[in-house]
Amino acid sequence: MLESESEMDTTNPVITESEHRYRQIIQGLPAAFYTCDPKGRIKSYNEAAAALWGRQPQIGKDLWCGSWKIYRTDGSLLPPEQYPMAIAVREGKPLLGEEIVIEHPDGARRHILTNPQPIFDAAGNIVEAINMLVDITAHRKAEEALRQNEERYRTMLEKEVEERMNELRRVNSDLAKSNNDLEQFAYVASHDLQEPLRKIRIFAGMVEELIDDPEKARHYLGKICASSERMMTLIQDLLNFSKLNRTGQPLEEVNLNMVLQHVLNDLELVIQEKQAVVTSQDLPMIKGEPLQLYQLFYNIINNSLKFSNPHVPPHIAISTKVLLPEEVSIHPGLDPSLEYVEVLLKDNGIGFAQQHAEQIFTIFQRLNDHQAFTGTGIGLALCKKIVSNHHGHIYAVSKVAAGAAFYVVLPRSLPD
Repeated sequence: MLESESEMDTTNPVITESEHRYRQIIQGLPAAFYTCDPKGRIKSYNEAAAALWGRQPQIGKDLWCGSWKIYRTDGSLLPPEQYPMAIAVREGKPLLGEEIVIEHPDGARRHILTNPQPIFDAAGNIVEAINMLVDITAHRKAEEALRQNEERYRTMLEKEVEERMNELRRVNSDLAKSNNDLEQFAYVASHDLQEPLRKIRIFAGMVEELIDDPEKARHYLGKICASSERMMTLIQDLLNFSKLNRTGQPLEEVNLNMVLQHVLNDLELVIQEKQAVVTSQDLPMIKGEPLQLYQLFYNIINNSLKFSNPHVPPHIAISTKVLLPEEVSIHPGLDPSLEYVEVLLKDNGIGFAQQHAEQIFTIFQRLNDHQAFTGTGIGLALCKKIVSNHHGHIYAVSKVAAGAAFYVVLPRSLPD
């Protein structure tokens, strides 16, 4: 739409042929054009501009632009004196490529590049200004779609990389554990299993030399049998330990109260013999392997009974609590996204020096003479392996002659 006929007659009584041709060219262009007088009043606009604005502004009344509202690209409302056309007229120079966001009366918004340029007369006075509007909405939408796709693919890639890294860390952790197990097995093969074999060889030689002394021969045969039994026990314990490396049993909800009750039933004779007292708070349900959790509680409680003070009846107190996130963070290797419970088993036994707190969880590493205390020294190593299989943490705190406290940290639910 050009300026009204009445305004044309008032301002320009006779429209020259060249001006008429100029207006026809502007009106027929597919690009949006409009003009303003030096005071910002719209003088003319073509149909492309009206379509872009979503309205037809009033000639001589609407100022600087025919849009319903104009915004900056950050979404803030642009005051009329900051419209690109107003700045170009005020500063007397073109303002090319300024991006704005216009709003239609129905609320639809378009991204626009403006190109206002003042027009001067022969004396250098601004007589009007013309502006060409370029709709770049499709371009901005394509950019946003590309940005979102890049963000989505980057997020997917980061997630995949993180999953691969977690898998690599898990494999490395498993490999480190396997290497540690191999080192412990090598120690067992070179030391613990060699000891009964050495005794068998020595006593067998003595029996051969004492073939004419049946009494002494029977004495050394008994030692041979004892050494053989000890070696068989060591081998069986090694097999039990190695089985824990082959996890894969289906996980299920386990009531730790029931597990504890089964353990106490199986240790009933020892408990009665030592006049021991075992007290426990209500224990939680967790997801795990029932048999391994039974072995865990059995070995810790049996350990407390075995290393009890001979002058004081054993007392084993079992308590539990849910760990807060900040408490979970202090334990190595725990997943901060999981909820963990801590089970504390505290006794009043002979205890041990805190410097040996790690050693007690190493296979066949004993702090006491095996002649004074039965067993092979594998029980707590089994406990550590079981807790590791359940993605938890176990540690002990103790003082000599002041009892021991075993802290078992387990997740309520294991990751799939």
